[in-house]
Amino acid sequence: MIGSRVPTVVGGPGGQERPWPQATVASVVVRAVVVVALLNFDLFPRLVGRGLLITAVVLAVPLLLHEVLSRPSRARVVLFWVLATFGILALPPILEPPQTEYGQQKFVLLVTLTMFAALAVAVLRGRRDVDAFAAVFVVSGLVLAVAALVGDPENGRATGFGANPIWVARAIGGAIVALTWLYLQKRLSVWWAAGAGTLLLLGLFATGSRGPLLAAVVALFVLVLAGLRLKIRRTRREWVGLALMGALVLTVIALPSLLPPRVYAFVVDPSEELHGSARAAMRDVTLPMIAEHAGGVGFGNWSYYADMPVHNYPHNLWLELPAESGWWVAGAFALAVVVVAVGLWRSSRRDAAAGFALALVTFYAVAVSTSGDVNGDRPLFAALALGVLVLAGATRTTPSRRAGEQPARHSAAGRADASRLLVPTSREAGARPRTGPSKAAG
Repeated sequence: MIGSRVPTVVGGPGGQERPWPQATVASVVVRAVVVVALLNFDLFPRLVGRGLLITAVVLAVPLLLHEVLSRPSRARVVLFWVLATFGILALPPILEPPQTEYGQQKFVLLVTLTMFAALAVAVLRGRRDVDAFAAVFVVSGLVLAVAALVGDPENGRATGFGANPIWVARAIGGAIVALTWLYLQKRLSVWWAAGAGTLLLLGLFATGSRGPLLAAVVALFVLVLAGLRLKIRRTRREWVGLALMGALVLTVIALPSLLPPRVYAFVVDPSEELHGSARAAMRDVTLPMIAEHAGGVGFGNWSYYADMPVHNYPHNLWLELPAESGWWVAGAFALAVVVVAVGLWRSSRRDAAAGFALALVTFYAVAVSTSGDVNGDRPLFAALALGVLVLAGATRTTPSRRAGEQPARHSAAGRADASRLLVPTSREAGARPRTGPSKAAG
């Protein structure tokens, strides 16, 4: 884990184990900023966003090369599974190249920017980096929330710096999940968490986006439940969070008029959104398309087959993948999401970061069912990559990294220290202590 000296390589003089140097605070923050910038750069003003993207790419490339080539790390596991996933997603357009300009642009963005954003998660080394990622994500969400509250809304919906209000809402909703996790891990006091959470919630309401709001509620429940499963730490914050979430739901049910107009209309009468909206119309034309074309209609061809020239995609990733790429691609991706989610749920009993990654996967898996295409869902792929990193053990505290233990300087001494963890000493066994030199030392 970052922040501790972990002996991983033998080969120093005299058979010494050379521990990797501790990461500085600046290094941890830079890694977190790189990942967040690749996820949210297009939500900021164009000039600022381009600067964030270029800076993130320039920093991410050497960091990735260092992680892969310079040290044994779990980054290779993340890179392997990310490349395998995007290889499956990119196979249909490779076998049958897109014929439309939108399809070609969609394919290029998939194998460049979208894939690179997921690969960049591999620069996060351990628990400190994940904490920093959550903190930077919260800061980014706060900036977007303020922009949404003070900016001029379009059609009654805040767009932040002029981006899609649904994408802004996703960034703010993800920040709410990250803020809650930092609070549950006692990284923030209740006053700081309450203030920042109120600002984020107001910004989320200002966007008028109902899908990300629903996704945030579901993800927070998952996060709190995962925290209650932890065996290594007992705290009241999870129970308090569960009680507050329950109280919030009851308040919304009893007093829906407190909600913004769009959210209020959805809560009071969801039938219009489910049957009489544009989303419902796109769903109704996509389902027969999926049933008729098991191999997909081709990358970027949904609009042609749906006879909806106004929309280029069905605004639902779980419909877009089977409609354009085929059943087997959509099934493989859905299976990967389920496998990662189940693994994180099991790991949440012993690793707090698993609960955070699971909450992010849950949030974006629900959020992508309301809007966005495969390239607009970069955070979902990044959350899955983070889940793979956590499942690989990058954030788990091992016995050799417990507080108070010092790393072994020699391999023989390291084996002797490890033996004391398994075999009780003579004092512990009740026998008379030795006074002579030990055989291990000799």
